[in-house]
Amino acid sequence: YFTDLFLESAGVATYTDKLFKFRNGRWEDILSDDVNVRRKVANRFAGRSVACIDRKGTGRYAIYIANYASGNVGAHALIELDESASDLSRGIIALSNVAAEVGVNKYTGGRGVTVGPIINSAASDIFCDNENGPNFLFQNKGDGTFVDVAASAGVDDVYQHGRGVALADFNRDGKVDIVYGNWNGPHRLFLQMNTNEKIRFRDIATQKFSMPSPVRTVIAADFDNDQELEVFFNNIAYRGSSANRMFRVGRREHADPFMEELNPGDAAEPDGRGTGGAITDFDGDGMLDLILSHGESMAQPLSVLKGKQGLKNNWLRVIPRTKFGAFARGAKVVLYTKKSGAHLRIIDGGSGYLCEMEPVAHFGLGKDEASSLEVTWPDGKIFSRGISATEINTVLQILYPREEDIVTKPTHIECGQGFAVNENGHCGDTDECIQFPFVCPREKPVCINTYGGYKCRPNRRCNRGFEPNEDGTACVAQVAYFGSLPSSASRFQALILYCSSFILSLGLCFQIYIL
Repeated sequence: YFTDLFLESAGVATYTDKLFKFRNGRWEDILSDDVNVRRKVANRFAGRSVACIDRKGTGRYAIYIANYASGNVGAHALIELDESASDLSRGIIALSNVAAEVGVNKYTGGRGVTVGPIINSAASDIFCDNENGPNFLFQNKGDGTFVDVAASAGVDDVYQHGRGVALADFNRDGKVDIVYGNWNGPHRLFLQMNTNEKIRFRDIATQKFSMPSPVRTVIAADFDNDQELEVFFNNIAYRGSSANRMFRVGRREHADPFMEELNPGDAAEPDGRGTGGAITDFDGDGMLDLILSHGESMAQPLSVLKGKQGLKNNWLRVIPRTKFGAFARGAKVVLYTKKSGAHLRIIDGGSGYLCEMEPVAHFGLGKDEASSLEVTWPDGKIFSRGISATEINTVLQILYPREEDIVTKPTHIECGQGFAVNENGHCGDTDECIQFPFVCPREKPVCINTYGGYKCRPNRRCNRGFEPNEDGTACVAQVAYFGSLPSSASRFQALILYCSSFILSLGLCFQIYIL
């Protein structure tokens, strides 16, 4: 699928998008087929990013297009096969734009898109970081329709201008986190902090990490195979030099991840006019290679860069497949290790802005050993299997499970510290607080189970309207909610800095009215 952004910054584009299928011995644009011309399905607006999403868990993809709207022209689109109007035996492929009926036909300055089980345990959700408007976090309701929960989750970032975006689990708690760059604004790293069934994210970006830059692509990956993720910011030399930057984001026990700025070497490209970046393993040596594209108003060649660190570290690459044999975008892969617990990767259906990452779960192992892996598909199917020592430093293809694979419990599963095989034959978190009720010392008697471990905190009591913080050292105000939405007061906290009390009062009244 090719989206058109030629010349136009917003609204109607010069050319329609193209969706190519190989038939009749050549690549042909099926959006130009008579059936689709009559249905006016071809996207005619200035797109920025494209993603694949299996919204119903059928193994078939819809194509999400993040358009850059101009007023009420150019909403986000979602194009998929209309099975009732198609006749595949005769080569008739009828497509439909279902964005309105599933709840994603928003008008905004669309930029980056990521797709995967961000909130859901299996079903694919969509996160879009936008320009001149709030971000979207479309939660899949389980039936392939969506509701935007960005504001209540704390990731709407109303006053910034998003660009590159990536999904990862930075603190290895089994939840999907979101990292993205804002154009000449503060970059974000949102940890998912769901409590009491409320979906919440918290920005933990340090001052150095969040430093504004003319950012394009953001990549999260383990470039040196040491089990810790790196975040790469690809910038464009805009009104002067702007070097690319790289940070190691490492897990810490019972604390937010640390962020250490690294020297990207030749990948710094201070005068490069970066337009995108991607990762893959070109030569099969288990080290991720970095590809950077350039251009904008100046012609520059592609850069292909190889890592120099971690050459002796172990690794494993996992490629899940759909029931039709395609790459399983939207799948979740968890690798259990003997020393460092569980590591999560998402086969992202979108993975960024103006670019796309490889559909491979890449795991650096350092000197650790992999014990088992678990793949979850968008329809909720789960497949587990053990990892032998001979499979380290290889690429594993994981086929969509047959019914007999699901019914038969896998054997020889070793989950590693903090996890155990559950009744379904899959690795699950061990609740040490129940298993060892007196594990915590007297000065910190409250045991809190965590993903792959536990932590102890003081038995602090708080007044009404307050609750202990994560480590029990202080009482913090509870977030007030009306149903699943935050109170109008919390929604408008940022406006207090900009509005007089009279204007703010009018705004609050209007907000309450539209809610």
